Amino acid sequence: MGGENTEGTPMEAAGSEHPGPDAAANAAPAAHPEQRWIWRVISPLILAFAAVAVIGLLALTIGPRIFPYQALVVRSGSMAPTIPTGSVVFYHRLAADKVKVGQIIVFDRPGQAGERVTHRVYKISSGPTGRYFETKGDANGAPDDWRIPAVGTGWVAGFHVPVAGYVLADLQSTTARLLLLLIPALGLGLITLTEIWRDRGKGAAT
Repeated sequence: MGGENTEGTPMEAAGSEHPGPDAAANAAPAAHPEQRWIWRVISPLILAFAAVAVIGLLALTIGPRIFPYQALVVRSGSMAPTIPTGSVVFYHRLAADKVKVGQIIVFDRPGQAGERVTHRVYKISSGPTGRYFETKGDANGAPDDWRIPAVGTGWVAGFHVPVAGYVLADLQSTTARLLLLLIPALGLGLITLTEIWRDRGKGAAT
């Protein structure tokens, strides 16, 4: 009986079942540093990607309804390498009599309603019906076989953003828009949980 008492007392004193504050303080932070570092890197990237995607969608869909510009995705290579396939081109309005040879314009393809063509003004000529544009794609060997009436106002290319059209075209689907909302929400939720776990770890260490 006496032997049991003498062995039990030093075991409790050694702190095997009740570690002291120094041991807890040393153990708690070691569980999370790598996780905190990963989320500190990933969370800004998630938010930045979501912000850029949302801004791009707004610029492509809502912006032209409010501001005086147009934004279209180039789906062919007829203007390469000046405007690569998949680029988003932004256009500003300009009167037809101010358009010059060499400028890039967008127009409805003659005979095919609803199809937009972005080509360079190759030549400006006059005929019985008035002035008209002859156009040509930079990648094409010959001018287009149609004539675009140079009347009223139209849209002239200002600048383009390469590759963005591939991403934004996919994001315009209903599923992609839902994912665009869900992914940042899930990311923020994980970040919040990580912060909660970190705070609990700090509380246990004190």
